[in-house]
Order: sequence, then structure tokens, then C-alpha cells
Amino acid sequence: MRAIPEPFAAPPRGVTPWGLLRWLVARQWTTVVQGTVCDVIWLLGLALTPWAIGRAVDEGLVAGDYGAFLRWLGIVVLLQLQHSLIQGLRDRAGSVNFERSWSRVDQIIARASSRVTVAAERDLHPGAVVTMASSDVWALSFVAINVGSLVSALISFATVAVILLRDSLLLGGLVIVGVPAFSALLFLLVRSLRTRQTQARDATSEMNTVATDSARGLRVLRGIGGEEWFLARFRERSAAARDAGKKVARPMSIAESLKVLIAGTLVVGLTWIGALLVTQGELTVGELVSFYGYAGFMVLPVTLLNQAVTVAVRALIAARQITRLLEVAPLWPREVDGRAPGVAEALKAAQTAEHHGGGADPALDWEQLFDERSRLRVRAGELLGVAVGDSVQARALVDRIGRLAPDDPEAVVRLQGVNIAEIPIDVVRDRIVVSDPVPFLFSGTLRELLDPRGRRDDEIILRAVAAVDAIDIVESVDGRLDAVVGERGVEFSGGQRQRLGAARSLLCEPQLLVLHEPTSSVDASTEERIAAGLRDYRRGRTTMIVSTSPLVLGVSDRVALIDGAGRLVADGAHEELLQLEADYRGIVLRAEETS
Repeated sequence: MRAIPEPFAAPPRGVTPWGLLRWLVARQWTTVVQGTVCDVIWLLGLALTPWAIGRAVDEGLVAGDYGAFLRWLGIVVLLQLQHSLIQGLRDRAGSVNFERSWSRVDQIIARASSRVTVAAERDLHPGAVVTMASSDVWALSFVAINVGSLVSALISFATVAVILLRDSLLLGGLVIVGVPAFSALLFLLVRSLRTRQTQARDATSEMNTVATDSARGLRVLRGIGGEEWFLARFRERSAAARDAGKKVARPMSIAESLKVLIAGTLVVGLTWIGALLVTQGELTVGELVSFYGYAGFMVLPVTLLNQAVTVAVRALIAARQITRLLEVAPLWPREVDGRAPGVAEALKAAQTAEHHGGGADPALDWEQLFDERSRLRVRAGELLGVAVGDSVQARALVDRIGRLAPDDPEAVVRLQGVNIAEIPIDVVRDRIVVSDPVPFLFSGTLRELLDPRGRRDDEIILRAVAAVDAIDIVESVDGRLDAVVGERGVEFSGGQRQRLGAARSLLCEPQLLVLHEPTSSVDASTEERIAAGLRDYRRGRTTMIVSTSPLVLGVSDRVALIDGAGRLVADGAHEELLQLEADYRGIVLRAEETS
């Protein structure tokens, strides 16, 4: 017995759609070979049956030799028994190949989608991942099965062609030329089929996106009376998916018609020509019976070929989407050059020292964290406020510092002179934590929400909660930290979710904490308490707060001003910038007016 799921294996870095299909087959080549052998034996047994029947007619019935007839009849029975036995083994091999492929692709999608960051969601909407996990994994799982189908179809076709040529050059030539010529018409449908299946998949993905959004916001929809609006929107997307599916049916129906046409033409053509050759003495009755059987048999290889083409088209479309997911959320650590290991080791040493109560490694100099695009430098142990007038530039800065966006060679962040993209991603995630303005809250207990890894005791958790002025949230729910939180924290207001998200990021105890607008959803008095709490909680550790709030910027050790082009134009104390920088005063005044 084979244990499924198997140990996870990531596809090669930079894999192409075709490369992903080849890799998927190669990873389970042993069971693919087993399935292919079973397919070949299964189909050859069917291919040789008309030949044995023809021999039974000529050497037994026509010749009047009933002993020979019984011998050939026994061969026919053995071929059918072999076919029945191998059918079970073939089905078992197909099931194993399908389950192995399903498990492998499912693990890839699950691991990659779990690495999709906030910045990458603009490239992959939720419906895309849902579609991958449903239809795409299904399409790719059939690839390994169809390797055997394709190989067996080609081998059986070659075997029948040789037998036919030996008995009749004319009829053998018709089969050898006719079947490939008719089958070639299937490939003319590939482009149309691929285009329409892509459109159908996209329409299904959009429909899934609407359904996903509704599931997430059902409470809100009911609160504003938006059920009918949602239903109308879903009906529209569902109708589009249905219409796109209908368009796929046209090339599929043509392919099925071609299959029937090929079979009918072969049966009629070979039987008619064979009968003429029998009357002319160029073909025996048994050979005519065999030719008729071959004509019917050839339907099966053509069907398998048609099936292989259809599966390949659907799998290629699915593979394109999954390779796109891997581009946005890569599974592989970056290549590390000769300098990067020193940085990674320093980060690991700092982590070890902290876990043993020794604090951060003093050799780890965060003053060397430098964003080349903005020219922003982060100094060790400071509370750095960053004022950015343009929200897009603010988001881009946070994404670069936290390595949440796809790596851009023209937007490098350096740590001790080393491109942060060259440091292993697990090290970056452990040492740099980003808290978003609208944090994602997972379901579970409040304790699990605040400390997902279960590394902090209740006293430490409550200290972080108090730092962001969120003790009232804990005290307002039954069970306090043991209270069960619904999906995405729907029972909390926007300001409460924001404070809980900030507390969660504090409990990660990162070397560098990046807070993006941590007080945008709270009132001024709460904002003032949060600013003071953050300053005290993170005292002596490097913290960067991207905000336009004067209350937050006022408690910062240093404030950096970033202009609309994303460049550093000034830095200094909050009061100093208020006096010297008109742009800074404008940002702060606008923030005060909207608060």
C-alpha cells in the first residue's frame, strides 16, 4: 500500500506550464510506468482479438478443422480473460496515479496560497485560488493517467497497422493514412478549445470570487439589506459562467462527432473494400472478419487520443494558473550569495539569544537597513515615524520593507549591504513583521488569535493588549481570552479589529516591527493612548510606524518625510519638521481635520 499524501516536494524554480506537467509525471514515474504497462497489455489484448477470430474462421470453420477452431477459440477466450484481469489492475493504477497527482498539486496550491501576501492579492483574487483548489487540481490529476492511454493507443495502432499491411497493402494503407488524417482534425480544434476553456475558467473564477466575498461579508450584507443585490450579482456571474461553458461544448461536440465519423468511415470503407477483395480472391473470409473487427477496434485508440488532447488542453490551462500563483507566492528560498549567509546567521543568532533571555544580538546592526528607492534608513532601537502623503507610496514602502511584494530589482532593500531578497524568506518573516491597517483575524479563541503560535503566557498577552488600549475588548467578551472569535472577527468593530491586529504583531516580538496606520480606525483619545503604549512597549527595539497622525508622529524618536514620488525629502524631530517643512505641515493638518 502507498501512503497518501506523500512528503511535500516543490516543483523546480521558474517552472513553465509544460514543465509543471512534465515534473508532475516524473515525480511518480514508477506508478505511471505501471499504469502504462497495464494500458498497453489491456489494449493489445483487444487489438489481437479480431486477428484470433479471423484465424479461427479461416483455419477452423472454412478449412473444416474443428481442432484448429477450438485452439483459436481458446486463444480468443484467453485474450478476453486477460482483458478482464488487466482491467482491474489498470483501474487500480489509474486510481493511484490520480490520487498521487491530486495530493501533490493540492499541497502545492495550499502552501503557495498560504504565502500570498496582502500586496499580492491585487494579482490573485480569492476566487482564483478557490478555482485552483477545485477544478484546476482535478484537471492536472488526470495527466498521469493519460500518459498510459496515449502510449497504449499509439502502440495498438502500430500493431494493428502491421497486421493489416501483412494481410493487405491496400487496406493497411487506408488505415495507416486514414486514421491519422482524421485524427489530425482533432488538433485543429485545440486552439478553439483552449481559448474557450480559458474563458470558461475565468468566468468560473469570477463567480467563485463573488461567492467568496459574500461568505466573508454575509453579516454585513444582512445588516445593510444587500442580499438581493448580492443575488443579482451572483446570478450575473453564474450566467456568464454558464454561457462560457456552453461555448466549450461546441468544439467538444465536434470532437465527439469526429470520433463517430472516423469509426463509421473505417467500418463502412474497410468492410466494403474487403468484401470486393474477397470476391476477387485476394482476401480470405477470416481476414475480412478480422478487418471488420479492426475497423470497430480503431474507435478506441481514436477515443483515447481525443481524450488525451482534451485532458492536455485543460491541464495546460490549469498549469498556467498555478505557475502564476508560484510567481506571486514562490515556494523556494532565494539563492544566497557569499555574503548573505553571514546576515542569515546573525539573524538566527539574535533569535537564539532572545529565546534564551539574552536579548538581541548587539552585532546585528539594524542601522544598515536601507531602502534604495526612497533612501530611507532605519536605525537600531529607534521608534521611526514615516509620514507619506500618498497612500500608494506608503503601501509600496511597507511592502518593500516587509518583502511582501514580488521582488523588484529596481527597488532593493539592503540589510548590512545585502539585498533582503537574498536572505531566506523564513528568516525575513521571523525578524520583520508588518501590521496592516485592516488586519486579518482568524477564527478560534481570542488567545489563539493574538498568539497563533502559542508561545506567550496570558500575562505577556495582556501586556501587549494593554499597550494598544485593547483591555476593554478582552473584558467585553465572555470567557476573556478563551472567548471564541468568529471568522475574520466579525463580532468586532473596525477599530477593535485594528487594535487586536496591532497586539498580535507586538506579541511576535520581531527585530523590526512595521506598523502601517495602526490608529486609522480609532478616535483621538484612543489614538493618543495607543501611541504612548507602542512607544513604551517597543522601547529599545526597532519600530517603524507609517502614519500621518500627529499624535503618533509626535511620540517618534525621529520622523521621515516621504514625498509623492516615494523619495525621502527630510527627516528630524516632529516639532522640527512642523516648523521647517510645509509639506509635512500639510500632511499633519489634513490628518487632524479628518480625525
